[in-house]
Amino acid sequence: MIIIGEKINATRKAIAAAIGARDEQHILKTAREQIEAGANYLDLNGGDPKPGGEEANMQWLVTLVQANFPDVPLCLDSANPKAMEVGLKLAKLKPIVNSVSLEKERLELFLPILSRHECMVVALCMADEGMPTGAEDRVARAGKLIAALTAAGKKVEEIIIDPCFFPVSAEPKSAVQVCQAIAQIKANHPGVHIGGGLSNTSYGLPARKYLNFAMVAACVYHGMDAAIIDPCSHPIVPIMLAGEVLTGVDEWCANWVGAHRAGKIQ
Repeated sequence: MIIIGEKINATRKAIAAAIGARDEQHILKTAREQIEAGANYLDLNGGDPKPGGEEANMQWLVTLVQANFPDVPLCLDSANPKAMEVGLKLAKLKPIVNSVSLEKERLELFLPILSRHECMVVALCMADEGMPTGAEDRVARAGKLIAALTAAGKKVEEIIIDPCFFPVSAEPKSAVQVCQAIAQIKANHPGVHIGGGLSNTSYGLPARKYLNFAMVAACVYHGMDAAIIDPCSHPIVPIMLAGEVLTGVDEWCANWVGAHRAGKIQ
């Protein structure tokens, strides 16, 4: 299971303030909490509208986190190709690029970058036509993304397809459609990874964590093996690992036992 800790993101007010103030301790505390909770990648987003701001933030974040957690790979989160180049050049362990899509301009900007660097990539089922409209549309878009990325030199196993998780408060059938799409994408492309920001599913509703827990379990059952989540929202990580045990992905329960011994499952 690829568990990407989502919390070091400048869209969060506290993180944006910490980045702006170059508050190392706040960033490191957030990183440490996610690692201890089970994240095996840390997402870094230093979004900043000022010219050159995001590039500077990416450099500071990558340098800081790698110096203190050298064994934890990074998920570089930016729509800015210059900031992404900064992060990729600094990354010491093979990172994840978050993200590309079928949107023509974005794909054309990022494919050359992906070709130049050893990395994995999150590929979002968005296109110039807009959001996907159902399971079949997601499956078709996933196929196009995989074709474009493999043509650019990425291996299938370096690709994480994000099927687009929509709020069920606005799209009541979207969770079912995502699960159906995950199963079909996995059947069509056995080596590809599937996952994304599944907490979007519960957006706008109360007691969101319970919906997130249920969505995680359903998605893992259908073949999801990656997620961009808040790993500190207990027990989301144990639920994901349990799902892999019950579906036979975690053969002989080795990952489950290892996580328990490491204190990540209580």
